[in-house]
Amino acid sequence: MNKTAVKKTWQQLGIATNWPVLVAVAVLSAMGIISIYAAAPGDGIKQLIFLGVATVCLALFQAVNYQKIGRVAWPFYVVSLLLILYTVVGNMAQAHGHPLPGVHTTHGVCAWINFGPFSLEPAELMKIAFVLLLARFLRFRSNYRTLRGLFLPFLLALVPLVLILKQPDLGMAMIFLPVLFSMLFVAGAKVKHLGLIVGVGLLLAPVIWFSGVKHVPVLQHFPEVIKKYQRERLQAFLDADNPAERQRKAYQTYRAMVAFASGSLSGKGFGNIPVGQSVPESHNDMIFALIGEQFGFFGAAVLLGAYLVLFAAGIEISAATREPFGRLIAIGIVAMLATQTSINLMVCTGLMPVTGITLPFVSYGGSSMVASFMAAGLLLNVGQNRPLVMARESFEFG
Repeated sequence: MNKTAVKKTWQQLGIATNWPVLVAVAVLSAMGIISIYAAAPGDGIKQLIFLGVATVCLALFQAVNYQKIGRVAWPFYVVSLLLILYTVVGNMAQAHGHPLPGVHTTHGVCAWINFGPFSLEPAELMKIAFVLLLARFLRFRSNYRTLRGLFLPFLLALVPLVLILKQPDLGMAMIFLPVLFSMLFVAGAKVKHLGLIVGVGLLLAPVIWFSGVKHVPVLQHFPEVIKKYQRERLQAFLDADNPAERQRKAYQTYRAMVAFASGSLSGKGFGNIPVGQSVPESHNDMIFALIGEQFGFFGAAVLLGAYLVLFAAGIEISAATREPFGRLIAIGIVAMLATQTSINLMVCTGLMPVTGITLPFVSYGGSSMVASFMAAGLLLNVGQNRPLVMARESFEFG
């Protein structure tokens, strides 16, 4: 069998040829499992199980042509939305002493549905569903190049965003708008329209901040959007002249920074995390602190390098794909993963207030791991199934 036949056979079997994506995912997952096992061996074993399930999901999302996956984008979006709505209703019912079956609350956030020994976070699935649906909606249309035409794309983002805020999960909600703006820009929406929307959003920021706050005229009668503890976190973050107050209200970030700094250049070695053990959610949202303590600056550099390789490969896949649906999927996946990664790392290093959000491929959690691997599978899928497009170029940005 010649080389051409072998390559064709591999592609028919759905085996990826974009090795930078696979290598980056493997490095990130390995660093995550090592750090999770160091903090909680039992959870490290469970994460290996999650990794097995996630790998199967990656293979499925890679093997089935993304055009076929796109045909179920609407049902995927609606089911994910209904599951999120179920958690929101469950949160309200629980507040009145009538919890719904399976709805699970952790640290005041009602975002999980229990299925026996495992739990599902529907918002993780919604991220993937939103990228697929928005890409399918934008792929051949041109009406989003008018201000009025942006209404439906924004509605598709705002509906899950508002429901996720009701859970309340601010970190997860923060992902949707960067993904939306990135995909609209690449699809050809006018920059002046996007800029106008950003300006209106900035003008409305004080209204959102003070909405539902007592003793604020008029706005005190509005629904509360930003919770009291979230305001305290931001105020503590901005209060640089009062380190004691910052340590009290932003204790998680403070301990994470101490743990990260204690690793110095080369780290303390695998499993040696005496400071990291005192970090709340150390193997989940704050796992970057454990990586810094164990492997030092060099280990953190490897992790950041793996993310850069993954994002660069995703951008290359998007840029080299002339078919509009595939290009939009790829850029949406890159924007989603880059936003989530940036928020998590900025929180861990004290560059922004605490918002509960996982580090893709690294943090503990089955839903997060599965969603991240689905995203990687879609990237590989687009990269290996780029059809030849004979029609006129669909994008303004070549």
